[in-house]
Amino acid sequence: MVEHRCPVCGKPVLPNFKFCKSCGARIPTDLFHEKKENKSEMHTTSFGTTPMESSSTSSFEPIDREIVQSLAMKGRLINIDKDMDEILEEIENLEERVKVGLIPKEDAKDRVNELNKRFVELKLEKKQLKKQGAPIPIFEMMEKKDLAKERLSKLEGLKNDKSITEKTYDKMKNEYQSSILEADKQITHELIKMERWQGQLNKELAEKRELLETLFVRKSTGELSEDEYNRERDELTEDIKDWEAAYEELKKTLKKLK
Repeated sequence: MVEHRCPVCGKPVLPNFKFCKSCGARIPTDLFHEKKENKSEMHTTSFGTTPMESSSTSSFEPIDREIVQSLAMKGRLINIDKDMDEILEEIENLEERVKVGLIPKEDAKDRVNELNKRFVELKLEKKQLKKQGAPIPIFEMMEKKDLAKERLSKLEGLKNDKSITEKTYDKMKNEYQSSILEADKQITHELIKMERWQGQLNKELAEKRELLETLFVRKSTGELSEDEYNRERDELTEDIKDWEAAYEELKKTLKKLK
């Protein structure tokens, strides 16, 4: 039987424990997942050196379509927010120009109505987009880390106010610091995986663009009818747009996180 120990005080804990019976620290659920790592094999990326997985398993988790759509969606949401801000700014400018008498109210009315209609359309599109795609793990891990840091900051405030004993402060500080370290470890793992995704997305984009050219050849040589070509081209073009948006969003995310 594998013995598990509290990451804070080092005392033995059992798989049904949520908190350490010795120091009261919260026990991470993944503590009880047996991990097999080959320490002799190391993988180095721009994010650091980490253990490689054994040769009997896949070297990394390939990106799936849901993640591609989520990345593409994130990029599209940023553009929608930008468009909505520009619409509000233009409406505000029109209203100000009417107010100071630069343009008649009736002249601005149609444009304001048009802008309001577009704003509502973008708002609905944004709502629909948020329902699509799978969650991207690294952002959840970053939120978890930020939450632990926020709790640690509040803990420091309690200590400064002398609202808690030194013993309780030390125990909770160790718990929050342990959560931050664990989140950092998970984030590093995800960054390595996302760096590999970038290469995969770039390769698949090249293949899709090549396929688009192949479709044109098949139509030009009579292998595909005009209708067949248009249908397949439109589907592939939309697919390429998603992959391009996902690739650009992934590049921006990695650049921001490095």
